[in-house]
Amino acid sequence: MPVIFSSGVAFVVHSCRTGSQSRRIDDFVKEVVRIKYSRAWYRLTYVLAILTLIGLFAVNIVGFVDTETGSALGCGHDWPLCNGTVIPHVWGIKTLIEFSHRALVGVVTVLLLLTSGLAWRLYRFWPEVKATIAIAVGFVFVQAALGALGVIYGDPAWFLAFHFGFSLLAFVGVLLLVVVLGQIGRSIQRIDARDDEVTVIPLRRPVPKGRFTRGVWFTLIYMYVAMYFGAFVSSTGDGSGFRGWPFPTEVHSGSVFAVDIVHRAVAVGLGVLVVYLFVLATLMRKEHFDLFVGSSLALVFVVLVAFSGAALIWTNHAALWAFLLHVSLITGLFGTLSYLGLQVIPPSRLSPRFIKGAQRLRASDVGSEM
Repeated sequence: MPVIFSSGVAFVVHSCRTGSQSRRIDDFVKEVVRIKYSRAWYRLTYVLAILTLIGLFAVNIVGFVDTETGSALGCGHDWPLCNGTVIPHVWGIKTLIEFSHRALVGVVTVLLLLTSGLAWRLYRFWPEVKATIAIAVGFVFVQAALGALGVIYGDPAWFLAFHFGFSLLAFVGVLLLVVVLGQIGRSIQRIDARDDEVTVIPLRRPVPKGRFTRGVWFTLIYMYVAMYFGAFVSSTGDGSGFRGWPFPTEVHSGSVFAVDIVHRAVAVGLGVLVVYLFVLATLMRKEHFDLFVGSSLALVFVVLVAFSGAALIWTNHAALWAFLLHVSLITGLFGTLSYLGLQVIPPSRLSPRFIKGAQRLRASDVGSEM
């Protein structure tokens, strides 16, 4: 199978090789050169990754509908069966929602495994590919296991909060896989038959360690904790008692008022952090335009999340569309911050066993053997 290669430095491999290590180098470079003639494999993998991302987003949205409408037990306490059968004989709206959610999870899981298998086979030489696949596949199965446990044993508020957090991690895993595949596709600079060199550019430009890098990681962790808190508040039902925007007005609601104050303070803190990242990224926009674009998008998402929260309050938490809009925008914000987290990680180098002791490889030698 073909494989695209790239990493932190341009590298060239020599045609004079001996021993088992050289044979491994030969095998690797053969796959590198063959990718020039196998773009179809790359396009297939990339399209499957995008479809998986869309499917996983749909799974999460239907899951939110499932929870918000109280349809989690639409198939009873049976799992993986639905009311004792593979396909239920009696249908209601809650049964339809829950069954659709389970069916969609099955389809997307198969799609994810297919995408992950192709990406691993073709591009496993990049640690980013292996890491994002591990995150996506791992948390999809954790998410499915939590869903099954919730159906069988019930869904306390803390349990639903964890389910929500893991669902976002699974989504981010696939999102970053799509980003990395896109970077790999752009990383081949040329395969030049004249000078017999394969030249590559890094997956991304290195970002010096400093305030922006520290700020990205702090903001990402801060938001993940904030999401757990928000999901817990929503699951306990306290959120339905929030009133007034931008300042709370349910002053006689006791603990609900206190929870509302904390929730809004956490949201303001997140907004301040994103503005801070945006200011820092603006100062580096000439050298790192990708960070400027990502920070700008995060700022847009923060503003939209705030107004979608206001929509929840204005509709007294009775409008399903407002809830879905809110969680969708939160997903977008967390995905954007995760993208920034990927961009500030130093570009990986290919495994040393493939490059140690070798400087050049004549592409014509490889081509003559294929």
